[in-house]
Amino acid sequence: MQNLSLLNSIVGPVMRGPSSSHSAGPYHIANTIRQLTAGCGEYIDSVRIGFNPSGSFAAVYSNQGSDEGFAAGFLGIPITDDAYLDALRRFQSGQLYPFTFEVTTLVPNDHPNRVQIDVQVRQTDGNIRSDRFRAVSTGGGMFVIDDLNGHSIEVTGTEHVVLVEGDADAVPDALAREDLNWRTAVRASNRLSQFAFAAELSAEALVSIAGLSGVERVRVTGPSQLCVASTDTLLVSGAALGEPNNLGLAEKALELESIRLGLPRHEVRRLFEERLELMLTSVENGLRAAPSSDRMKFLTPSALRIKNAILPPIIGAGFLQNAMSAALAVMEQDTNRGVVVAAPTAGSAGIVPGVLFALSQVGVAESMLVDSLQVMALVGGAFAARGSFAAETGGCSVETGASAAMAAGGMSHILGAGPQQVFGAASLCLMNTLGLVCDPVGGEVEIPCHARNIAGVSHAYAASIATLAGFDAVLPFDDVVQATVDVGKLMHPDLRCTGRGGCAAFCPAPKGSDASGSKTFVPLTLKSGYKDR
Repeated sequence: MQNLSLLNSIVGPVMRGPSSSHSAGPYHIANTIRQLTAGCGEYIDSVRIGFNPSGSFAAVYSNQGSDEGFAAGFLGIPITDDAYLDALRRFQSGQLYPFTFEVTTLVPNDHPNRVQIDVQVRQTDGNIRSDRFRAVSTGGGMFVIDDLNGHSIEVTGTEHVVLVEGDADAVPDALAREDLNWRTAVRASNRLSQFAFAAELSAEALVSIAGLSGVERVRVTGPSQLCVASTDTLLVSGAALGEPNNLGLAEKALELESIRLGLPRHEVRRLFEERLELMLTSVENGLRAAPSSDRMKFLTPSALRIKNAILPPIIGAGFLQNAMSAALAVMEQDTNRGVVVAAPTAGSAGIVPGVLFALSQVGVAESMLVDSLQVMALVGGAFAARGSFAAETGGCSVETGASAAMAAGGMSHILGAGPQQVFGAASLCLMNTLGLVCDPVGGEVEIPCHARNIAGVSHAYAASIATLAGFDAVLPFDDVVQATVDVGKLMHPDLRCTGRGGCAAFCPAPKGSDASGSKTFVPLTLKSGYKDR
């Protein structure tokens, strides 16, 4: 994940739904395939989306909003548009083309978030064309579409992509004649070539390419988030970032993201300011949400109640009370399909804004909050340089564990910690969540996820205070990240977001039902499923 962007992949994406890998990833996959499959004058006739029975989607695609994400993506509805919430219903009511899901054996079956999408397209001549795409939601809203009709491709939503079917030998010369700055060209096969660009091609350039002899079809898609201008390796390790240098960590984050996005630092700073505003807005929206917006299956809204609770004075926990209520407010927005910022995932989306909100409530200036967010992003980037944020591959350690590490680092920074202490506080959080399972009850990102966001802000606070007071984590951040990755690989699949083990073995009755809660036990027998990459 060395070509990641801090704004796209660490304090992002901006999304709806309770899971970044199961909600945001499907949205971006579908939106990208929609652009790639239906050209000018063509339209989609039907869509069938397949999940492997041993993967994670099969168990949770309805509970965690994958179906809603796919539906909104295929309709091209912006995430911030409230029409997103109505997309799936429009398909289900028969207003649009057939749109179905099925659990079926996929080949290859190499990742728990593997998906196969079959699209029927009505061409301008009236005939139907069948396209088959294979894709993986890789965590944190990131994805890769890696196959089209049996041809290997690599579309990740980080750039403008043109796929040329047929003889593409003359395309580079045509691009040179048009004076176009194309970045990479990949020959997927002798009949399909992929070209990547940092900027959108003009209609004239696309017509020129389509008119070349031997070119049969040109497919185009834009980036799903902020366009990546440089794919150079920028983030190497926490150790390198923690070394004393002329740039502070907040400035280092701006420098690296400026290179990645090809934007001046002041523009990147503005984007971080906007991201902070979105986070704090999600807190405020969650705290004042109307009861009628509640879609939670098991939990009742608790954020405002915790914020306003009168606790024993001896506790003296005003900061933590604000942080916990803010974290819950975001998670309740998350579950209720409000707009949130995954930081770095939807399942851990409350921790970073929870800490930032609590800091704002004790008078920390907005400029310092933005600095803190930039450092949080940098810590998350150092994690992602070695690991993945997909709980399907690493358990909750890579979600609430990574998010708590980010929050601890950012909080430590604005309290005066140096770079080594920042990564020391982050290391503490990872140590204490090593091997934490991902086990959502009933496939819903409620139990134990909301509780773990409460624990995450508390954990970040404790790690920051302990580090500033002189406690030494001893183990380097990068080593603990590697341990997190290694332990994740050793975890049984039933403990990695498949809804089969841990807390997920419990089956409480939904709130408001007359049935009493019950408990079942799911034996952790070895299953023949996907193979880890």
